[in-house]
Amino acid sequence: MLLAAVASGSVVADGPAHSELGSETFAQTDVDADRIVLALALQADGSATWEVSYRVELATENETAAFEQLQSDIEANTSTYLSAFRDRMDRTAGTAENATGRSMAIENLTVETDTEQLQGYGTVTYRFQWTNFAATDGDTIQAGDALAGFFLEEDSRLTVSWPDGYEADSVSPEPDERRDQTVVWQGPIEFGADGPQVVASPASSFPTLAVVVAAGLVIGIGIGAWKRRTRDKSGGDEQPASGAETDTEPSEDTGPESEPEDALLSNEERVLRLLDERGGRVKQQEVATEFDWTDAKTSQVVKTLREDDEIDVFRLGRENVLVDPDESEL
Repeated sequence: MLLAAVASGSVVADGPAHSELGSETFAQTDVDADRIVLALALQADGSATWEVSYRVELATENETAAFEQLQSDIEANTSTYLSAFRDRMDRTAGTAENATGRSMAIENLTVETDTEQLQGYGTVTYRFQWTNFAATDGDTIQAGDALAGFFLEEDSRLTVSWPDGYEADSVSPEPDERRDQTVVWQGPIEFGADGPQVVASPASSFPTLAVVVAAGLVIGIGIGAWKRRTRDKSGGDEQPASGAETDTEPSEDTGPESEPEDALLSNEERVLRLLDERGGRVKQQEVATEFDWTDAKTSQVVKTLREDDEIDVFRLGRENVLVDPDESEL
């Protein structure tokens, strides 16, 4: 079983021997990651842009002080942290290179830290490019073999996305979530010898529903204009004779006004509507997932609603829960 370097910093093997990849990012401090988020974006040429975020809960003053010290240390010794992380990733890519037969490299490695006050956690995020991560067959991308035996630990998440204009032909094993151009797995999960498999290819060239609808509207407008011109030429303004039947049909717009589309709602209104649909309570992470928002954007929207007294927010374990003030017992 392969324990991914980006998740735990070490490799353990049941089969062929693999080299140890050393300690994980936070081993040099007293701060341990409470959650690891792995996100990779596949490219058409088979490379993948990776983002590895180590999230640390800042529930106490000591934890906050320790993370601030870590931030200062990373800022003062950036090259040291990048070098240690690169060594582990180079070994991981080397193992995958031997297994797949594709030449691979880790490029454009960066590291940054951030503190999310509202959600109460700090993050250390590494970003890099992994060349030839996926196999390509013409325009088809076949990802997964570079992570053979990958094991996603508890409190970890893996997201895989594919390029614009592509669609997923197959995904294995079944992901926990499916979003536009993205699939998500939540740990713990062992992917097996094939790794997390995603096969994507260019979307069909047939007209989309939106194009068909737009064409129908254009044709409908043209027919309507032609009918008006024809009616005007034939004296269409004449009133029907007394007692004559008319073709007027009752309006279909007598019902209640339809619910506004999401595009017409502000971000705050969308959250309030979701809160109402969920019975007055919803986890902040569920809001981010529902609208496919980043944590930073979600936090900003929640902060605005909180300042406007539209919602109450309280902590439940490591998560924030949004509550309708009318339902809140705070």
